[in-house]
Amino acid sequence: MDSYARAVGASALQGLLTGIWIAAGELPPAKRRAGRAAAVVTLSAVASIRDSAFPDEEPEEEQPQSPRPPDKRQLVALGAAAVISTGMIVGRRRLERRWLAGLERAGHPHPYRALGLRVGLLSFAGTLPGRLVTAHSARRG
Repeated sequence: MDSYARAVGASALQGLLTGIWIAAGELPPAKRRAGRAAAVVTLSAVASIRDSAFPDEEPEEEQPQSPRPPDKRQLVALGAAAVISTGMIVGRRRLERRWLAGLERAGHPHPYRALGLRVGLLSFAGTLPGRLVTAHSARRG
C-alpha cells in the first residue's frame, strides 16, 4: 500500500478511535467500558488486517551499530517535543471542556456525541501532517 494512503488511514483510525472514546462518555459506566473496549478491539483488528493485506515494502537489513553518545541537539529536540506534546494534551483537554460546556449550555441532545465528532476530526487533522511527513521522508529514502 502506498505510504501516503497508509498515513491517511492511520490518522483516520486514530481520529475514529478518539471520537468513539469521547462519545462513549455519556453512557452508563458498564456500557461505556464495553463500548470503548469494543472500539479498541475492532479498530485494532482493522489495522491488523490492513497491515497483513498490504505489508510494508521489503525490510532493509539492519547493520549492527555501536551505541553512540547522544547528540546535544537531539536531546534538546527531544525535550522540546516533550514540552510541546504536553502542552497539546493540556490544550486539547481545555478545548474539550470548553466545547462540552458550550454544547450543554446550548441544550444539545447528545453533547458527548457532538464533542466526540469534533475531537475526532481534530485528532485526525493533528496526526495527519506528521504521518505524511514521515511517509514523504520514507519515499525519498
